[in-house]
Parts: sequence; C-alpha cells; structure tokens
Amino acid sequence: MKWLENTFFDHLDKFANSLGYENFEIAIPLSMVPWKSPEDRDAFIIALTGEDVKGGGPSTFKVGEV
Repeated sequence: MKWLENTFFDHLDKFANSLGYENFEIAIPLSMVPWKSPEDRDAFIIALTGEDVKGGGPSTFKVGEV
C-alpha cells in the first residue's frame, strides 16, 4: 500500500486536518470534488483557512500504522 495523491483519501486527509475534525460535514463533500491537482486543492484550503495545509503525505505515510 502506498500514498496516492489527488485521490479521495488524500483530499479527505488534507481537508479534515486543515478544517478540523469537528467540520467533517464540510470536509467529506469537499474531498469528493474532482480537483485538477493537489496544488489547486491546497490553494483553495489556504484561501479558505488563511493557513498552510495540514495533513500527511507520501513521506509521512506508514503502512503499519494504518
């Protein structure tokens, strides 16, 4: 198993961590948007929150911890 960027789970990770888990009602639908690229998604998150994107990535993904 490996990290795949620009997928539902990648988007969900970024939205849930950036918006906070208490906002999962917003994070899930935003994760289903067919984002052109991770950069477009990240620009949207930064515009929405005014902060850097939070969440994991290929370098932090550890299969045994899932």
